[in-house]
Amino acid sequence: MVINVIRAPHVPTSEELWNAVVGVYFSLQARNPSIEPGIDRLRRLELRRVRETRKYLIDTFRDIALGMPFLDSLHPFYRELIELMIDRTVYKHSLAKVGHATKALSSIYRDTILSIRSATTNYDIIRARKKFLSRVRDLIMDLKPELDFLKGAAVRLDKLPNIEPGLFTIVVSGMPNVGKSSFVRCVSSGRPRVAEYPFTTKELHVGHFTVLNDVKIQVIDTPGLLDRPLSERNKIELQAILALKYLAKVIVFILDPTSHSGYSLTEQINLLREIRSGFSTPTLVLINKIDIATENEVDAALSNITVIDGSIPIFKVSTINCSGCKVVIDHIVDNYVIPMLKESLSRQ
Repeated sequence: MVINVIRAPHVPTSEELWNAVVGVYFSLQARNPSIEPGIDRLRRLELRRVRETRKYLIDTFRDIALGMPFLDSLHPFYRELIELMIDRTVYKHSLAKVGHATKALSSIYRDTILSIRSATTNYDIIRARKKFLSRVRDLIMDLKPELDFLKGAAVRLDKLPNIEPGLFTIVVSGMPNVGKSSFVRCVSSGRPRVAEYPFTTKELHVGHFTVLNDVKIQVIDTPGLLDRPLSERNKIELQAILALKYLAKVIVFILDPTSHSGYSLTEQINLLREIRSGFSTPTLVLINKIDIATENEVDAALSNITVIDGSIPIFKVSTINCSGCKVVIDHIVDNYVIPMLKESLSRQ
Protein backbone atom coordinates (compact mmCIF):
# COMPACT_ATOMS: atom_id res chain seq x y z
CA MET A 1 0.00 0.00 0.00
CA VAL A 2 1.59 3.30 -1.12
CA ILE A 3 0.48 6.50 0.52
CA ASN A 4 1.82 9.82 -0.58
CA VAL A 5 1.76 12.85 1.65
CA ILE A 6 -1.65 13.37 3.26
CA ARG A 7 -3.28 16.63 2.22
CA ALA A 8 -5.99 18.17 4.35
CA PRO A 9 -8.70 20.46 2.95
CA HIS A 10 -8.90 24.12 3.84
CA VAL A 11 -10.78 24.47 7.12
CA PRO A 12 -12.09 27.96 7.89
CA THR A 13 -12.73 29.28 11.36
CA SER A 14 -16.35 29.99 12.22
CA GLU A 15 -15.72 33.71 11.75
CA GLU A 16 -14.14 33.15 8.34
CA LEU A 17 -17.00 30.92 7.28
CA TRP A 18 -19.64 33.42 8.39
CA ASN A 19 -17.91 36.24 6.52
CA ALA A 20 -17.80 34.04 3.42
CA VAL A 21 -21.52 33.28 3.74
CA VAL A 22 -22.36 36.99 3.95
CA GLY A 23 -20.20 37.56 0.88
CA VAL A 24 -21.92 34.80 -1.09
CA TYR A 25 -25.39 35.94 -0.06
CA PHE A 26 -25.11 39.62 -0.88
CA SER A 27 -22.95 39.18 -3.97
CA LEU A 28 -26.08 37.95 -5.78
CA GLN A 29 -28.08 40.83 -7.17
CA ALA A 30 -31.32 41.12 -9.09
CA ARG A 31 -30.96 40.69 -12.83
CA ASN A 32 -31.91 43.75 -14.86
CA PRO A 33 -33.99 44.63 -16.69
CA SER A 34 -37.16 43.04 -15.33
CA ILE A 35 -40.85 43.73 -15.76
CA GLU A 36 -41.80 41.67 -12.70
CA PRO A 37 -43.68 43.37 -9.87
CA GLY A 38 -41.44 44.41 -7.00
CA ILE A 39 -42.44 41.62 -4.62
CA ASP A 40 -42.00 38.89 -7.25
CA ARG A 41 -38.59 40.24 -8.17
CA LEU A 42 -37.51 40.37 -4.52
CA ARG A 43 -38.92 36.90 -3.88
CA ARG A 44 -36.96 35.44 -6.82
CA LEU A 45 -33.76 37.16 -5.67
CA GLU A 46 -34.04 35.95 -2.08
CA LEU A 47 -34.86 32.38 -3.15
CA ARG A 48 -31.76 32.41 -5.31
CA ARG A 49 -29.63 33.80 -2.49
CA VAL A 50 -30.87 31.17 -0.05
CA ARG A 51 -30.25 28.34 -2.53
CA GLU A 52 -26.72 29.51 -3.36
CA THR A 53 -25.86 30.02 0.31
CA ARG A 54 -27.12 26.54 1.15
CA LYS A 55 -25.08 25.04 -1.71
CA TYR A 56 -21.94 26.88 -0.59
CA LEU A 57 -22.29 25.69 3.00
CA ILE A 58 -23.10 22.09 2.08
CA ASP A 59 -20.04 21.98 -0.21
CA THR A 60 -17.88 23.43 2.57
CA PHE A 61 -19.13 21.03 5.24
CA ARG A 62 -18.73 18.03 2.95
CA ASP A 63 -15.27 19.09 1.82
CA ILE A 64 -14.18 19.19 5.45
CA ALA A 65 -15.96 16.03 6.61
CA LEU A 66 -14.91 13.93 3.61
CA GLY A 67 -11.61 15.64 2.82
CA MET A 68 -9.97 15.04 6.17
CA PRO A 69 -8.37 11.57 6.33
CA PHE A 70 -10.38 8.70 7.80
CA LEU A 71 -8.01 7.33 10.42
CA ASP A 72 -9.26 3.75 10.25
CA SER A 73 -8.50 3.57 6.51
CA LEU A 74 -4.88 4.73 6.83
CA HIS A 75 -1.74 2.62 6.99
CA PRO A 76 -1.06 1.86 10.70
CA PHE A 77 2.09 4.01 10.60
CA TYR A 78 0.21 7.11 9.49
CA ARG A 79 -2.76 6.38 11.75
CA GLU A 80 -0.62 6.14 14.88
CA LEU A 81 1.57 9.06 13.81
CA ILE A 82 -1.51 11.27 13.48
CA GLU A 83 -2.81 10.05 16.83
CA LEU A 84 0.44 11.27 18.41
CA MET A 85 -0.42 14.77 17.22
CA ILE A 86 -4.18 15.02 17.70
CA ASP A 87 -6.81 13.52 19.98
CA ARG A 88 -8.55 10.73 18.06
CA THR A 89 -11.86 11.04 19.95
CA VAL A 90 -12.12 14.80 19.49
CA TYR A 91 -11.10 14.44 15.84
CA LYS A 92 -13.85 11.92 15.05
CA HIS A 93 -16.44 13.91 17.02
CA SER A 94 -15.52 17.13 15.19
CA LEU A 95 -15.79 15.52 11.76
CA ALA A 96 -19.13 13.95 12.65
CA LYS A 97 -20.58 17.22 13.90
CA VAL A 98 -19.47 19.14 10.82
CA GLY A 99 -20.84 16.40 8.58
CA HIS A 100 -24.18 16.35 10.37
CA ALA A 101 -24.49 20.13 10.11
CA THR A 102 -25.84 19.61 6.60
CA LYS A 103 -29.02 18.14 8.14
CA ALA A 104 -29.60 21.20 10.32
CA LEU A 105 -28.89 23.41 7.33
CA SER A 106 -31.48 21.56 5.23
CA SER A 107 -34.10 22.16 7.92
CA ILE A 108 -33.27 25.89 7.97
CA TYR A 109 -33.42 25.96 4.18
CA ARG A 110 -36.84 24.31 3.96
CA ASP A 111 -38.35 26.66 6.54
CA THR A 112 -36.93 29.70 4.76
CA ILE A 113 -38.07 28.65 1.29
CA LEU A 114 -41.59 28.10 2.63
CA SER A 115 -41.59 31.51 4.35
CA ILE A 116 -40.41 33.35 1.25
CA ARG A 117 -42.84 31.62 -1.09
CA SER A 118 -45.79 32.27 1.19
CA ALA A 119 -44.85 35.92 1.88
CA THR A 120 -47.42 38.51 0.82
CA THR A 121 -45.31 41.66 1.35
CA ASN A 122 -41.71 42.78 0.82
CA TYR A 123 -41.45 43.11 4.58
CA ASP A 124 -42.31 39.42 5.06
CA ILE A 125 -39.57 38.43 2.60
CA ILE A 126 -36.97 40.62 4.29
CA ARG A 127 -37.99 39.22 7.68
CA ALA A 128 -37.51 35.67 6.31
CA ARG A 129 -34.09 36.68 5.01
CA LYS A 130 -33.02 38.03 8.39
CA LYS A 131 -34.25 34.92 10.16
CA PHE A 132 -32.43 32.69 7.68
CA LEU A 133 -29.14 34.52 8.14
CA SER A 134 -29.55 34.56 11.92
CA ARG A 135 -30.15 30.80 12.07
CA VAL A 136 -27.26 30.11 9.71
CA ARG A 137 -24.96 32.25 11.85
CA ASP A 138 -26.05 30.39 15.00
CA LEU A 139 -25.33 27.08 13.25
CA ILE A 140 -21.86 28.21 12.17
CA MET A 141 -20.96 29.65 15.57
CA ASP A 142 -22.10 26.42 17.24
CA LEU A 143 -19.40 24.69 15.16
CA LYS A 144 -16.65 27.00 16.40
CA PRO A 145 -14.87 24.48 18.72
CA GLU A 146 -14.97 21.79 16.05
CA LEU A 147 -13.79 24.04 13.23
CA ASP A 148 -10.98 25.44 15.38
CA PHE A 149 -9.84 21.92 16.26
CA LEU A 150 -10.00 20.68 12.68
CA LYS A 151 -8.17 23.76 11.39
CA GLY A 152 -5.31 23.03 13.80
CA ALA A 153 -5.38 19.36 12.80
CA ALA A 154 -5.22 20.29 9.11
CA VAL A 155 -2.10 22.37 9.72
CA ARG A 156 -0.42 19.41 11.43
CA LEU A 157 -1.50 16.99 8.70
CA ASP A 158 -0.05 19.22 5.99
CA LYS A 159 3.33 18.98 7.74
CA LEU A 160 3.41 15.17 7.72
CA PRO A 161 6.46 13.74 5.96
CA ASN A 162 5.98 12.30 2.49
CA ILE A 163 6.60 8.68 3.45
CA GLU A 164 5.56 5.72 1.28
CA PRO A 165 5.06 2.63 3.47
CA GLY A 166 5.27 0.36 0.42
CA LEU A 167 8.87 1.23 -0.42
CA PHE A 168 11.93 -0.64 0.83
CA THR A 169 12.83 1.53 3.81
CA ILE A 170 16.00 2.03 5.80
CA VAL A 171 15.29 3.53 9.22
CA VAL A 172 18.24 5.31 10.82
CA SER A 173 18.18 5.13 14.60
CA GLY A 174 20.32 5.95 17.61
CA MET A 175 20.73 8.46 20.39
CA PRO A 176 20.73 12.22 19.76
CA ASN A 177 23.71 13.87 18.09
CA VAL A 178 25.41 10.65 16.95
CA GLY A 179 25.29 11.49 13.23
CA LYS A 180 21.95 10.13 11.99
CA SER A 181 21.01 13.20 9.96
CA SER A 182 24.49 13.44 8.45
CA PHE A 183 24.27 9.81 7.33
CA VAL A 184 20.92 10.43 5.63
CA ARG A 185 22.41 13.43 3.83
CA CYS A 186 25.36 11.32 2.72
CA VAL A 187 23.36 8.50 1.15
CA SER A 188 20.09 10.03 -0.07
CA SER A 189 18.26 13.08 -1.35
CA GLY A 190 17.15 13.88 2.19
CA ARG A 191 18.38 17.12 3.67
CA PRO A 192 17.56 17.00 7.39
CA ARG A 193 19.01 19.75 9.53
CA VAL A 194 22.43 19.02 10.98
CA ALA A 195 23.77 20.85 14.03
CA GLU A 196 26.31 20.33 16.79
CA TYR A 197 23.79 19.92 19.57
CA PRO A 198 21.33 17.18 20.53
CA PHE A 199 17.65 16.91 19.57
CA THR A 200 18.09 18.84 16.31
CA THR A 201 15.78 16.32 14.63
CA LYS A 202 12.32 16.62 16.18
CA GLU A 203 10.35 14.88 13.45
CA LEU A 204 10.82 12.25 10.77
CA HIS A 205 12.75 13.27 7.65
CA VAL A 206 12.80 11.22 4.48
CA GLY A 207 15.25 10.88 1.61
CA HIS A 208 15.52 8.55 -1.37
CA PHE A 209 18.06 6.99 -3.67
CA THR A 210 17.71 4.68 -6.64
CA VAL A 211 19.55 1.42 -7.28
CA LEU A 212 19.48 -1.14 -10.11
CA ASN A 213 18.27 1.60 -12.49
CA ASP A 214 14.76 2.09 -11.14
CA VAL A 215 14.41 0.60 -7.65
CA LYS A 216 13.56 3.43 -5.25
CA ILE A 217 14.86 3.11 -1.69
CA GLN A 218 13.55 5.24 1.16
CA VAL A 219 15.78 6.42 4.03
CA ILE A 220 14.20 7.85 7.17
CA ASP A 221 16.03 10.01 9.69
CA THR A 222 14.42 9.63 13.11
CA PRO A 223 14.55 11.77 16.26
CA GLY A 224 17.10 10.62 18.79
CA LEU A 225 16.06 7.98 21.31
CA LEU A 226 17.11 8.00 24.93
CA ASP A 227 17.96 5.03 27.14
CA ARG A 228 14.67 4.80 29.00
CA PRO A 229 11.49 2.69 29.04
CA LEU A 230 8.95 3.10 26.25
CA SER A 231 6.35 4.41 28.70
CA GLU A 232 8.63 7.34 29.54
CA ARG A 233 9.32 8.39 25.96
CA ASN A 234 7.86 11.64 24.65
CA LYS A 235 5.93 12.16 21.42
CA ILE A 236 9.07 13.12 19.51
CA GLU A 237 10.77 9.85 20.41
CA LEU A 238 7.62 7.84 19.71
CA GLN A 239 7.81 8.94 16.05
CA ALA A 240 11.06 6.99 15.82
CA ILE A 241 9.44 3.94 17.44
CA LEU A 242 6.61 4.04 14.88
CA ALA A 243 9.11 4.16 12.01
CA LEU A 244 10.98 1.19 13.46
CA LYS A 245 7.76 -0.72 14.06
CA TYR A 246 5.95 -0.20 10.77
CA LEU A 247 8.41 0.93 8.10
CA ALA A 248 11.88 -0.51 8.61
CA LYS A 249 13.10 -3.26 6.30
CA VAL A 250 16.60 -2.58 7.64
CA ILE A 251 17.59 -0.66 10.77
CA VAL A 252 20.82 1.31 10.68
CA PHE A 253 21.86 1.99 14.27
CA ILE A 254 24.49 4.71 14.58
CA LEU A 255 26.79 4.74 17.58
CA ASP A 256 29.22 7.46 18.64
CA PRO A 257 32.18 5.93 20.51
CA THR A 258 33.49 9.37 21.49
CA SER A 259 32.18 11.69 24.18
CA HIS A 260 31.03 14.29 21.63
CA SER A 261 27.39 13.22 21.50
CA GLY A 262 26.96 13.72 25.23
CA TYR A 263 25.90 10.11 25.77
CA SER A 264 28.05 7.35 27.16
CA LEU A 265 28.89 4.16 25.33
CA THR A 266 26.95 2.23 27.98
CA GLU A 267 23.78 4.25 27.34
CA GLN A 268 24.08 3.70 23.59
CA ILE A 269 24.71 -0.03 23.98
CA ASN A 270 21.67 -0.30 26.25
CA LEU A 271 19.56 1.38 23.54
CA LEU A 272 20.95 -0.97 20.89
CA ARG A 273 20.08 -3.93 23.11
CA GLU A 274 16.52 -2.65 23.49
CA ILE A 275 16.09 -2.21 19.73
CA ARG A 276 17.50 -5.68 19.05
CA SER A 277 15.13 -7.24 21.57
CA GLY A 278 12.12 -5.16 20.52
CA PHE A 279 12.36 -5.55 16.75
CA SER A 280 13.19 -8.56 14.60
CA THR A 281 14.19 -6.33 11.68
CA PRO A 282 17.71 -6.86 10.27
CA THR A 283 20.02 -4.36 11.97
CA LEU A 284 23.39 -2.87 11.05
CA VAL A 285 25.57 -0.91 13.46
CA LEU A 286 27.65 2.03 12.31
CA ILE A 287 30.50 3.16 14.54
CA ASN A 288 30.61 6.81 13.58
CA LYS A 289 33.16 9.62 13.98
CA ILE A 290 36.15 7.40 13.27
CA ASP A 291 37.91 10.54 12.04
CA ILE A 292 38.15 11.73 15.66
CA ALA A 293 37.66 8.55 17.70
CA THR A 294 40.66 6.93 19.33
CA GLU A 295 41.58 3.32 18.69
CA ASN A 296 40.61 2.43 22.25
CA GLU A 297 37.16 4.05 21.83
CA VAL A 298 36.52 2.12 18.62
CA ASP A 299 37.70 -1.15 20.17
CA ALA A 300 35.48 -0.63 23.21
CA ALA A 301 32.48 -0.06 20.94
CA LEU A 302 33.29 -3.18 18.91
CA SER A 303 33.60 -5.42 21.96
CA ASN A 304 30.34 -4.14 23.48
CA ILE A 305 28.41 -4.62 20.24
CA THR A 306 29.59 -8.20 19.79
CA VAL A 307 28.46 -9.03 23.33
CA ILE A 308 24.90 -8.21 22.23
CA ASP A 309 25.16 -10.09 18.93
CA GLY A 310 28.37 -11.46 17.50
CA SER A 311 26.83 -11.76 14.03
CA ILE A 312 25.53 -8.21 13.67
CA PRO A 313 27.16 -6.37 10.71
CA ILE A 314 29.38 -3.52 11.93
CA PHE A 315 30.76 -0.67 9.83
CA LYS A 316 33.18 2.12 10.65
CA VAL A 317 32.17 5.44 9.13
CA SER A 318 32.59 9.16 9.35
CA THR A 319 29.38 10.90 8.38
CA ILE A 320 31.03 14.32 8.51
CA ASN A 321 32.75 13.49 5.22
CA CYS A 322 30.61 10.47 4.22
CA SER A 323 33.56 8.10 4.52
CA GLY A 324 32.39 4.48 4.51
CA CYS A 325 28.73 5.34 3.92
CA LYS A 326 28.61 3.93 0.39
CA VAL A 327 29.90 0.59 1.69
CA VAL A 328 26.92 0.47 4.05
CA ILE A 329 24.45 1.07 1.24
CA ASP A 330 26.14 -1.49 -1.00
CA HIS A 331 25.83 -4.05 1.80
CA ILE A 332 22.12 -3.32 2.24
CA VAL A 333 21.46 -3.56 -1.50
CA ASP A 334 23.40 -6.81 -1.90
CA ASN A 335 22.06 -8.54 1.20
CA TYR A 336 18.50 -7.24 1.52
CA VAL A 337 17.23 -5.36 -1.54
CA ILE A 338 18.34 -7.82 -4.24
CA PRO A 339 17.15 -10.92 -2.32
CA MET A 340 13.78 -9.19 -1.77
CA LEU A 341 13.47 -8.46 -5.51
CA LYS A 342 14.38 -12.03 -6.42
CA GLU A 343 11.80 -13.38 -3.99
CA SER A 344 9.18 -11.03 -5.39
CA LEU A 345 9.92 -12.17 -8.96
CA SER A 346 9.78 -15.83 -7.97
CA ARG A 347 6.25 -15.37 -6.62
CA GLN A 348 4.97 -13.83 -9.86
